[in-house]
Amino acid sequence: MDRRLYGALVAAPAVAVGLYALYAYRSKKSLYFWFNVPYSGGRGTFRGLFVKARNFIYRNTIQDRLWNYIEARSEVGNADSVLAAFDDYCYNYEWTWAIGDKKAVILAKVVQEAKPKMMLELGTFLGYSAIIIAQNMPPDGKLITVEAFPKSAEIARKIINRAGYGDKVTIINAFSYDVIPNLHHDYDVETLDMVFLDHFMEGYVADLKRLEKGGFLHNGSVAFADNVRGEGSKGFSEYIRSSGHYECQFYEADNGYIEGMSDGMERGIFKGADMFSGETLGL
Repeated sequence: MDRRLYGALVAAPAVAVGLYALYAYRSKKSLYFWFNVPYSGGRGTFRGLFVKARNFIYRNTIQDRLWNYIEARSEVGNADSVLAAFDDYCYNYEWTWAIGDKKAVILAKVVQEAKPKMMLELGTFLGYSAIIIAQNMPPDGKLITVEAFPKSAEIARKIINRAGYGDKVTIINAFSYDVIPNLHHDYDVETLDMVFLDHFMEGYVADLKRLEKGGFLHNGSVAFADNVRGEGSKGFSEYIRSSGHYECQFYEADNGYIEGMSDGMERGIFKGADMFSGETLGL
């Protein structure tokens, strides 16, 4: 092999890392942040390897690191300071699954318009959206939020409590398909004024149908979903637009903390309570 070609091949990785470092420095972001952001066209495998490597090195998880950052840089009972610390960490250190400040504006607007007294969130993760909901629902409103993963539920409780909404928000550590059939019996839920779906995208439609058939939606209930342009959640928009049971509106939005990665949220105002009256949960 030609020596010059061999030299170029050897030097290329070092040059690439150097350019990454320069870009990270100029944009005031940690180099790790850029390796941590998932590719728009992939499944985040590259990101996952770096997250696991960092978890191994620091002997903790991204949930722990985010909580430590928030605890050190926010005030107890000051939700805005908690969200600001959350945003700062995710923009500059480690990207993670949260709606982020841009989508939060849309979520806040939809909650304000719906004025839910009883609301269900599927997919708490670390509590960012739960805080936004609690801030914008009526003073006597109640939020039940469901998170399948124990570590995320544990840290979400800490973050939500620090924001001052521990009494307003009930966190359930379980899978949504186990919680929904027992909403009435275990959580004294008659009907829901709003449900926010932001969990396992492939489960959006199945869980919405469980809520419909269980009689938990009344005329005027709002079904609102995040990441509706994702591969797994495309069926949600198709379902609510074609079912004839919803009045729909789509909201264009960037994907979390990744600028320029197009995504969307969709609202459906339920109009089909009469269609499901008397039905029992059959899914």
